Amino acid sequence: MKEAPAAGRVQVETDGAVSWVTIDNPAKRNALSVSMMNELGASLARLDADPAVHVIVLRGAGTDAFAAGADISEFEAQRGSADAGQSDRIVTSLFGALATAVTPVIAMIHGYCIGGGMAIALGADIRIAADNSRFAIPAARLGVGYPLPLAHALVGAAGPGMAAEILFTGRMLSADEALRAGLVNRLLPADELEGATRELAAVIAANAPLSVRAAKASIGAFASAERRPVAESFIADCGKSADAREGQRAFMEKRRPSFTGA
Repeated sequence: MKEAPAAGRVQVETDGAVSWVTIDNPAKRNALSVSMMNELGASLARLDADPAVHVIVLRGAGTDAFAAGADISEFEAQRGSADAGQSDRIVTSLFGALATAVTPVIAMIHGYCIGGGMAIALGADIRIAADNSRFAIPAARLGVGYPLPLAHALVGAAGPGMAAEILFTGRMLSADEALRAGLVNRLLPADELEGATRELAAVIAANAPLSVRAAKASIGAFASAERRPVAESFIADCGKSADAREGQRAFMEKRRPSFTGA
C-alpha cells in the first residue's frame, strides 16, 4: 500500500536571538493548510512575545518554494461547511500576527512565492530573494476577491500601478521584475541566500532591541496614523533605557556595546 504523504507543518528553530520559522510542506510546494496557518500564526505570536527573540526569519522547506499559497483543495472542501467561518478567523489571525508584530521579520524567499505565500512575505519587514524566485497573486484566475488589507500591503510595496497589473492579470513575475517593482529588497544567487540572510539577521539581532522595535513602529506609522502613538511611546522608551546609556558609553570607550533590551 502506498503511504500517504506527511501532512504539512510549521517548524521553529531558535539560534541565539534569531528564530527561524519554516513552512514545511514541500510535497505541495509549501502550500498552507488551515492547520498550518493556525500553527504559523500561533508561532509568530509566541516568538513576538519572547524578549529573547530579536529577529524572526520566515522561509520555506526544500528548494522549490517559499510558499505556494493556501491549499486550495482543502479550502474547497470546507467551503459552505461549519468549518468555513473558523478557517476565515484563522487566516485573519495569521495576518494579524504579522501586522502587529513588534519583532523584526525577514522573509527569505526562494522558488515559488504565490498567493498567500506572497502575502506572508509582504507581511515581513525585509524580503531577500533568490534569483530563481517567482511571484504571483492568482486571485483573479481563481475567482476570489483579494482581501483589502493584503491589497493595501501590495500597494504599499509596489505602488498602485504595479499592484493593479499583478492583481488584474495574475501573471507570474520573475525575480528581476519583483526587485524592480519593490516587492523584494535584494536578489542573490540561490546558494548565497541563506548565508546572506543569516548575516543580516545577526546584524539586526546585535543592535539595541528597543531601538529596532521603535524603528519598526515608526515605519508602520507612516502607513497608518493610528500607529503613531505606539511609535512615539517606543521612541520614548529608548531614551529612558539602560541600552541607551550602554550604547553611549560603548561609543565613548570605542568598544562594541552589549545590549540587553532593557
